[in-house]
Amino acid sequence: MKKWKKAAGVAAGSVLLLLAACGERELPEEVYGDAMETMQNLDSVYFTESNTLNAEEEGISTFTRGALRYGDPVKGYMESNMNLVELETPVELDVRIDGENIQTRQNGEWEESETNTAQIQSMLRPNEDLTFFLEFENEFLMKEVTDVEDTPDYYEVSFKGTEERHKALAEKKLSSLGVMPEGGLSEEQLNGMTLDGIEMTAFIDKETRRLNGYDTSFTFTVELGGELRSFNEQTNVRYEDHNNVEGNLEEFIQQKVKEIEQQQMEEQESESGSGSSSDPA
Repeated sequence: MKKWKKAAGVAAGSVLLLLAACGERELPEEVYGDAMETMQNLDSVYFTESNTLNAEEEGISTFTRGALRYGDPVKGYMESNMNLVELETPVELDVRIDGENIQTRQNGEWEESETNTAQIQSMLRPNEDLTFFLEFENEFLMKEVTDVEDTPDYYEVSFKGTEERHKALAEKKLSSLGVMPEGGLSEEQLNGMTLDGIEMTAFIDKETRRLNGYDTSFTFTVELGGELRSFNEQTNVRYEDHNNVEGNLEEFIQQKVKEIEQQQMEEQESESGSGSSSDPA
């Protein structure tokens, strides 16, 4: 009887420990919220963004790298490479930001731009894109990623929308692309919309709660202007040098490019060397 009571006591203790551990487990929306707060309080950051949008016969892909220093005013420098289906030669554009003053340079001198910071806010502040999915934060999933070489442990917080209720996100995307009809989509347009999938994955450092980057995907078909239009957008954003962007921003970007090119060259030489060093059969 005493042995039975002792075993029961150990089992009960184990259950309590298990319940306590479960109670301490972090929720994906909490980790996501922590990342939003951390990124909102950054002093500076370096980022890259690749975006591909296909809509019927039209297609555009862009790659942007930029350095941002938050303060009053916000300062930034970005280099963008844009490829359009109808253009044989990519469009290269540099952007310089000093508060509300935005200048652009395309194969020549700097010129004042009609663009304002509100129009490029998603590039300037990660939170702009992260808030996009918050209305469905109770559907977020999360997994912990460990033992990746040269990479601190991190969380993957993800979301996937394929249900009727998720069409609200497709509406928001149409609005952000500037193709939303005046007055919004009609009930008939919403009912006729085909939602193949909306996905988001955020990569969040486990210790610092800094956002290392995120991927998003929007694929849907909707009737606009009397015609069915299919949209397929893929976006990949990565962040580095959190609170560590110093000096002249244009020079900082140039140095980053040199480092990347040097790393790529070393990797190519390493692959070439490993291939030629193998003994003949």
